[in-house]
Parts: sequence; C-alpha cells; structure tokens
Amino acid sequence: MANATLVTQKVQEIHLSNKLEKSGQIQLDSSFSLNVSFSSDGSRCVGKLQQTLRDKEFVGGKFTMTVELVGIFNCSNATTDEVKRQVHGEVYDQLFPYMQSQCASLAAASGVPGLMLRKVPIDPNNIAINKKGGPDNDRNPDGGPKLTLLE
Repeated sequence: MANATLVTQKVQEIHLSNKLEKSGQIQLDSSFSLNVSFSSDGSRCVGKLQQTLRDKEFVGGKFTMTVELVGIFNCSNATTDEVKRQVHGEVYDQLFPYMQSQCASLAAASGVPGLMLRKVPIDPNNIAINKKGGPDNDRNPDGGPKLTLLE
C-alpha cells in the first residue's frame, strides 16, 4: 500500500569537480544519504536525497560529484514508526529516478558518459528514527550510510 505520493521535486544543490586529464574508464565510489522529515499530523513529508560520486584511483579526487535532491510528498497516516519506515522506502523509490537522471546528465556534460547509479534496496529494519535532540550518527555499524527518519 502506497503511503507517499510525490508532489514536487527539485535539485537543491550541485557540486561537480572534473580534473581528469584524459578520457577512458574511471572507477567511482558511490554513497548516498536520505533524510525524511514529517509534518506533525503525518500528512506530508520532505525527503532529501544526497548522492556523492568520487573517483577511486586518484588521491585528492580528480572527479567528484554531489547532487542534493529534495522532494515534497503527501502521506497517508504517517504517524507510527512502522508507517514512517515504509514511507522512507517509498520516498527513496520515487526520488531515485530523478537522481539517476540528474547524475547521468551532469556526468555526461562533464565528459564522463554512460553513468548509471545502482539502486540500493531499502530495508525498513535498518532505518533509525531520530527524535529531536537524539544522537546524530550517519553510519551503520557496518560502515554504510544510515537512513534516518527525522521527526
């Protein structure tokens, strides 16, 4: 059952640095973070998806791209932690195609064509719900990015 419906999305911030000296293949390290903030009545939420790509081969980063995408969603009864976790996954699923498009276009425009992001499956059990004033840790125990719901 869908609990989140995308109303609008926009690119909020872009950082791009391409100092590669020649064409060819490049190995990229990819990471993302997703934060979702809910209205007090659970009827709306804002999702902020940030994707970062860095070259693996060059110290100092000859290629770095960070894109921050924000979406506004209508929600159905997002008042319990269980529903909020489900909405979190839906927000990612709906924002990801826009992020893929933006990153591919920016990479191609900077001379790195054919970029495809890998969509990561979201496990609701790995989503931490931070209450206001709670600890802010952006990494899971395995070192991967922690998906965080903000209230």
